[in-house]
Amino acid sequence: MTATLLALGAALTWGVGDFLGGLMSRRLPTTTVMVISQGFGLVAVTIAFLATGATLPDESPALHAIGAGALGALGLAAFYHALATGMVSLVAPIAATGVIVPVGIGLWGGEAVGATGFAGIATAISGVVLASVAPSGQGGADPTDQAVRTRSLALAVVAALLFGGYFAVFATATKGGLLGASLVQRLASLATVTAMWVVARRGQAFALTFAVPPGIATGTALAGLAGTGMLDIAANILYGGASLTGLLSLASVLSSLYPVVTVLLARLVLGERLAAVQGAGVVLALTGTTLIAVR
Repeated sequence: MTATLLALGAALTWGVGDFLGGLMSRRLPTTTVMVISQGFGLVAVTIAFLATGATLPDESPALHAIGAGALGALGLAAFYHALATGMVSLVAPIAATGVIVPVGIGLWGGEAVGATGFAGIATAISGVVLASVAPSGQGGADPTDQAVRTRSLALAVVAALLFGGYFAVFATATKGGLLGASLVQRLASLATVTAMWVVARRGQAFALTFAVPPGIATGTALAGLAGTGMLDIAANILYGGASLTGLLSLASVLSSLYPVVTVLLARLVLGERLAAVQGAGVVLALTGTTLIAVR
């Protein structure tokens, strides 16, 4: 029960944080959102680490934490780019199907999935296919819109694979200590994001700037970035705790229910509406994830 509650808490926290991060990515460059929000997250986990007297992990867990940090950062970059150019209600469920990766690793390690779990995997993949279909009259008349839409969906799939890898690798890292692994993971994540910015700063679209656009106050922007970073690190810790106290497959699939929160917020705040075929795809993707969770 403890693992279930922690994983559901991670799903709730990630859902809100991802929605907020997606909104910020529509107002500021993605690298700005990532570097500043990751910085706020690092401050939060450092305070928790020092306050509790936790210790840093040994070499093997530390290397896994570094790998998780890199995978998570790359996944977030793809995810935020997809959210900035596509529909939240489509991108979030597709990104969540990366849960298939840790489930597969769990199977390889001897965890039993059963018929319900396999049905969930098939349902989730079917949902991704339907959610990616452009109905006639939607986006087909404008090749530019279609190209942007296709790219956002492709980025969502990339994010799914990277998030799946993160789930598996970070679960191993937490065996060396939850807060220590979280601190190393966030340091690696921030280093990866900073390296991405340095490499990409030749392109103006990726420059790290904080020129707040009209209509949003600087204080509001900073609060949004701080909230994004602290919600993300809180979800990481909750997920890590769930993976320590329960099965990897259970912790990862329950944590991956975060799109339910993100899609609901997109509907309530942004008023997003999907075509019938896309809505069916979203429902199937979420249903598949749920079937894996209740296997």
